[in-house]
Amino acid sequence: MFAVLLVAGCTDIVKSRYETLADARADELFGRGWLPDVLPPSAVDIVTVNNLDINESHGEFSFDPDEAPALFRQLQRGLPGKLRPHVSDEVRSAQARKGSSIWWLEQNDSTWVFMCTAAKGHCEYSMWSDWTPPGV
Repeated sequence: MFAVLLVAGCTDIVKSRYETLADARADELFGRGWLPDVLPPSAVDIVTVNNLDINESHGEFSFDPDEAPALFRQLQRGLPGKLRPHVSDEVRSAQARKGSSIWWLEQNDSTWVFMCTAAKGHCEYSMWSDWTPPGV
């Protein structure tokens, strides 16, 4: 397990890396709300980057591709309606070029977007407080 607190100016960013799902659970990653507790049992290489000042989060994880259907049953397909149309189009286009599918989950007053490549067993995720991804 690896966790680092980076302080840049007035921004508090916490980056954590976990080798396994058990490591993430032991550090109470899900209890702190820094990632929804929906990861497959085989999840490894879990990375979270949380900006505490503006309540944004992103990261990634890998898993056994055979567990993709169980992961996706916990999520809703597509993008949440809260995204502005031009943002939705840009996200969809970028993920289509990567061969990823897009899923989302609303939990504890947060909405999470997962961009997953099931065949490779890999997901990237983001949670934006104002639904405008950085740089868009």
